[in-house]
Amino acid sequence: MTWLMAGAAILVATAFALSLLMALPAAALAETAGEFHAASRARVWLASLILPPVVGIGASLLAYSLHGEGVAASPHIAGLRPHLCLLPLLNAPAGAFAMRAFGWLALLLMCVALIRLIATIIGSHLLRRMMLSSGVPLEEEAEDVLLVDLDRSVSFNAGLLRPVIVVSSSLRSSLDSAELAAIVAHERAHARRFDNLMRLVAEVCATVQALSPPAWYYRDRLREAQETAADDAAILMGVSPVVLKNALAVAGEATRSRPATPSIATLLIPAPALIDLRRRRLECISVEAETAASHPWRGMAAAVVGLVVVALLLIAARRPVDDTLFCAFEQLIAALN
Repeated sequence: MTWLMAGAAILVATAFALSLLMALPAAALAETAGEFHAASRARVWLASLILPPVVGIGASLLAYSLHGEGVAASPHIAGLRPHLCLLPLLNAPAGAFAMRAFGWLALLLMCVALIRLIATIIGSHLLRRMMLSSGVPLEEEAEDVLLVDLDRSVSFNAGLLRPVIVVSSSLRSSLDSAELAAIVAHERAHARRFDNLMRLVAEVCATVQALSPPAWYYRDRLREAQETAADDAAILMGVSPVVLKNALAVAGEATRSRPATPSIATLLIPAPALIDLRRRRLECISVEAETAASHPWRGMAAAVVGLVVVALLLIAARRPVDDTLFCAFEQLIAALN
């Protein structure tokens, strides 16, 4: 348990530090994607959420490896090597208590992230099964779109790896054929991008980085970018921005006028996302923007740049990083014991 808590503390601390360091570069890279390339922005925000925990896992494994080398790897013998030393903190009056508290907090965050992962997977599976058992195909040529009798005016994707598109009967009755096609095109874009799965990964990573305010900012911006990217994809499929805007207006009004009846399905079904923001954005889309092609390479290039920068920093400061990880792990083990 002591080693597990120390490893969790190293992971959380590393993810926290990297999340703070990436805040300004991530925002700058997301802005370079442009207003009408929301898919690229989504990739940037997703990479900004995933990278810190991944580096944190690597730091924990490296700390375990260095600890296995014994005192030969210690920076405190054979001359003091420069590193971020936690020994003064351990020797402080309340230092050991603070380190133990951080160890328990880090382990708690890891447990909460694991619980959220398992609960979301189970909930998504149950929701998909419920929709498949109670829904009927909306059209013969669109078997992946189900019409379900729900009292909420919603449309959503149910499932993670094989999502099905669900349109409630109350929403269907509120839309004309063109508006319904626009809503279905939006949801189909979510399904093709596996946005539910990406959102789950983002939520788990944000939970691990719960102590870092930028991580929650990344998560909110990712959700916004996913929704606007699905709108852009629907427009590229031939949907008129005016029709999509009108469909959102109808869906928003229907949602506000019909309070949901409490049920298990109500807890699992997501609420309509960012309707007002998306309507304002669609009003600003010009004719040129309607035909603008997406550039996924921008988001991938941003993620590659981030990885390269972090890798270069780690290579350039390999010895101080190793010494800092060894020292931190040793002091955490001492404090937790």
